[in-house]
Amino acid sequence: MGLLPDTGPSEAFVQASRFRDDLFDCLTARGDELFELTDALLCADVR
Repeated sequence: MGLLPDTGPSEAFVQASRFRDDLFDCLTARGDELFELTDALLCADVR
């Protein structure tokens, strides 16, 4: 079971983009730095 509903790739991209926009809007102080840190953590290849 995934986090996104069973939709096509374009809809999943739209939902992920909306999430990123909403997250960035929540970060007030040092938004760019915090967003980059969050992005790096989510994309890290942890084993």
